[in-house]
Amino acid sequence: MWYSSFFKRIGFTVALLASAAMLGSMEKGEPLPHLDAFGLVGDLPELEGKIVYLDFWASWCAPCKASFPDMQEVYEKYKDRGVIVVAVGVDDSEKAMNRFLSRMNATFPTVWDREQKLVDRAKVDVMPTSFLIGRDGVIVSRHRGWLGDRSKKKLIGEIEALLKDEV
Repeated sequence: MWYSSFFKRIGFTVALLASAAMLGSMEKGEPLPHLDAFGLVGDLPELEGKIVYLDFWASWCAPCKASFPDMQEVYEKYKDRGVIVVAVGVDDSEKAMNRFLSRMNATFPTVWDREQKLVDRAKVDVMPTSFLIGRDGVIVSRHRGWLGDRSKKKLIGEIEALLKDEV
């Protein structure tokens, strides 16, 4: 029954490789990991073939509060061109997160990283932290913090550059 131990070794190898894939960080030039693997609470939109702005935020974060109206503006401006904003709440409390969201009136998708798996994978050390991902699923840039108009102009410039590269 050599095949029994062979398949056990293959199963172990596959499990080991899957675990290793979950341990890496999210850096520029790397593919965005499949978000379904992180146990996020809420409805994730279809991201394949879209330019994605993935934002990590918390209800206690003042710059996060300031960034939401700008993200809403960017979302409204570019959603018909295949750009999507996905906000990932990292609060410990779902109640605090929902209270924050009710005041923000955001229409872009939001999910909750209840188990903190995705935020850990992304190695977020500043709130908010965001990633811009190209249509090919590869991370184009990482944004740490939010500096109002300066951050918004930089984000819009990066989105415009991605859209221009498609022409």
